[in-house]
Amino acid sequence: WISLDAICPPPFRWASRASAMASPRETAMKLRRGMGDKLIICILGGTSFQAADSEAIVKRIALELCAALRERAIFMTGGMPGVQEAFALNCASGTEICNILQEGQASKYGVGKDVCAGKTLEERRQIFAEIGDVYITIEGGPGVAQEANIAFQRGAAVLPLVRTGGASAGMFDFPTAALARPAFATEAQWALLSRKDAPISEVGGAIRRLVDQYVEQRKSTEVPSATKGKGARGSGSGFFVRRFAICCGA
Repeated sequence: WISLDAICPPPFRWASRASAMASPRETAMKLRRGMGDKLIICILGGTSFQAADSEAIVKRIALELCAALRERAIFMTGGMPGVQEAFALNCASGTEICNILQEGQASKYGVGKDVCAGKTLEERRQIFAEIGDVYITIEGGPGVAQEANIAFQRGAAVLPLVRTGGASAGMFDFPTAALARPAFATEAQWALLSRKDAPISEVGGAIRRLVDQYVEQRKSTEVPSATKGKGARGSGSGFFVRRFAICCGA
């Protein structure tokens, strides 16, 4: 694994000594600043697949998102096997992948950059939930529900693939409001996330279009640069301007 010192320029490097008293949000902000202004798409995933077609859905989503956003986005995982690994390994060559891990851990993916953030799994989860623009959910257990709650409460839009069950279908105290259709989604697109009879290609395409539409909505509602940094939610170097969550199993 590598520390943020290897990828983030001063003064935004993060190390355990300097951030011992920092909150997860503060640490996430330092990470984000070191990564520029690209869209951050986070994949939340469990260590194994439960539904028969979940792995195929993850692979299709990776294909669709990389084709549309490879030049404009950084894809983040928690470095876990299962859903997150399947996504990372199916991203196109040249895609920026960042694996956020607790200290001393490694993803073992062979792709992307492993970044140390948090001394414990709980700290890492909180930081991960604070950093993204987009979080996508497939299946999922208590960990996915926890991270989705944190992300949604700070203004992230959550795309749960309800058809896959688990947290994404509302279990484990997954945020109920995140299951409701957001303004940037059409009824038909949102229904594809729940329909078990929908072709996987259509589900992947719906995710891609939803991300595109979210980005367009964010552009239209983003706080003007002259008023950023005033402390309002949605302000500050584009970081807390409404986040979008796609969670993939856990």
